[in-house]
Amino acid sequence: MGIEGRDLQGAIRNLLMATKGFDSLPKEVEEAPFYHGLLPREDVVELLARVGDFMLRISQPKPTDPRELIISVRVAKDTSPSSIRHIIVRRQKLPQGDSKYLAVEALGFDSVDDLLQYYTTQKTPIHPQIKTSVLLNAVKRTPWEFHHEEVRLENLLGSGAFGEVRAGEVTIKGKQVKCAIKLAKIVKDEAKLIHAKEKIKEMMHEARLMRHYDHDNVVRIYGVAVDREPLMILIELVKGGSILSNLRKRRGTITDEEKLNSMTLGSAKGLAYLHSKGCIHRDIAARNVLYTKDKIAKISDFGMSREGGVYRMRHGKKVPIKWTAPETITKFIYSLKTDVFSFSILIWEVFSDGMEPYKGVTNTAVKKMVCAGFRMDMPECPDGVANLIDHCWEQEPKARWSMDEAVRELQCIIKKEAETRKKLPAAKKKDQSAKQISESSEQEEKGSSMRSTKSCFLERTDIDEAARNTHTRKKSTMGR
Repeated sequence: MGIEGRDLQGAIRNLLMATKGFDSLPKEVEEAPFYHGLLPREDVVELLARVGDFMLRISQPKPTDPRELIISVRVAKDTSPSSIRHIIVRRQKLPQGDSKYLAVEALGFDSVDDLLQYYTTQKTPIHPQIKTSVLLNAVKRTPWEFHHEEVRLENLLGSGAFGEVRAGEVTIKGKQVKCAIKLAKIVKDEAKLIHAKEKIKEMMHEARLMRHYDHDNVVRIYGVAVDREPLMILIELVKGGSILSNLRKRRGTITDEEKLNSMTLGSAKGLAYLHSKGCIHRDIAARNVLYTKDKIAKISDFGMSREGGVYRMRHGKKVPIKWTAPETITKFIYSLKTDVFSFSILIWEVFSDGMEPYKGVTNTAVKKMVCAGFRMDMPECPDGVANLIDHCWEQEPKARWSMDEAVRELQCIIKKEAETRKKLPAAKKKDQSAKQISESSEQEEKGSSMRSTKSCFLERTDIDEAARNTHTRKKSTMGR
C-alpha cells in the first residue's frame, strides 16, 4: 500500500525509529473488550477460531523487558504456528511529546484505537505480505477472564519458590464468590527466571485443562486474571484440606465406611471422569485430592496433567517415585493406566491412615523393587479392597483395571459392606466400629516401624537380585 503523499524514505525512517516497548498502556487499550492482557499464545489459538478473528494482548519476555502490545490475528484455518500472526504495535514519540502508533507499515496513527479503526474499516491486510491478515472480528474477553480489580486477596494458604495460594473473593455476575487464588510470584532475578517462566507456563496449562472439566469430584476453576502481573488462577475454595491431611489429623477415628464411600470412591469417580475426557493426571496421590467438610473428594493439582492417551516424558524431570508406575520409571511413559497404578497407592494411603508409602526406603530402592514386581504389605482394610489394589498395581499396564472397572468394584464392595452392617445387631456394630478404630491406632503404632524392616521389605541384596531379574519375575507382594 502507498504512503499517499509522504516521502517514502521518511516514512521508513519513522518506522525504524518507533519503539516496541510500552511503559504504560493507553487507557483505551486496557478498557477494550477485546484486550486479553498477558494471555499466552496457547490460549490465543483456542479463542481465535476463524480467519480474521483478532485480539489485543501484551507480551513481556522478561520482567526487566518493556511490555509489547500485540495484535494477534488468525490468517489460516490450519493448526500450524503460522496460522496466527502476532503483529507488534510500535510507538513513535514525537518531539512535541505526542505519540504515533504503527503496525507493520510505516503509517502512523494518533491512537491504537485509530489504528484498529483504520484496518477494520478499510479491510486492508495489517501485514502487507499476508493477504488474509484482515481484521474482521474482534474477539471479546471470555467469562473466564477476570480483571485484577475483580479479585480480592485474603489470607495466605501456602507458598513455594515461584508461587503462592491465597484465599479470596472474585466477582462473578455481580456476586462475590469465595475462591482459592494461585499467584505466580514476580521474579526479577535472571538466575531464577527460567524456573519462574516454567512455573507460569505450568499454571496456565493447568487452567487451560481445568476449563474443560465439570464434575463434583474434580476441583472447579472459575478463571484467570492476566491483565497484568502477578498472573492469577481462580479455583474453587475447599476448606477441608487434602485427604492426606485429614487422614493424619483424624488418624484412628475415620471409619471404613467413610474411607470407602467418600475418600476412595469419590477419588475414583473423579479420576474416571478425567480419563473419560482423555486426561492423564500424572500426579494422583492423597496429597493432591482435596476433601470438603461435607466429605466430598475433589481431585486437584493439574500442573503435570496432559491430554491424550499416552505421554512420553523428557529425561531428567522429577517425578514422585513412590506413586509412579514401573513403565514410567523404565520408559518415561505415562498413560491412563499409570494413573490407575498411582490410584492403588492412594487407596493404600487411605487405609494406612496416611502413612508414607515405602516408609524408610530410598527412591532408588523403591525403583528397583517396583520394577522387579514387588509391592508393599496391604494395610488393614475391608474384604475386596486388597483385591482391588492388586488389580490396580499390576505390573503390566494391560493387566490393570480401568478406572471405570475400579469404580464398579468399589460400588460392589460398598454394597456388600452395607449389607453386612445391616445384618449386625446394633451393639455389635458399635463394638466393630470401636475395634476398627483400635486396630487403626495399633497399626499406626506398630506399622511404621514394621514397614521399614526386613519383615516387609526385601534385604538390599535381594532388591538388587530382583532388579537384575525384572523381566522374569512375576508381580508378588513383599512380606505376604
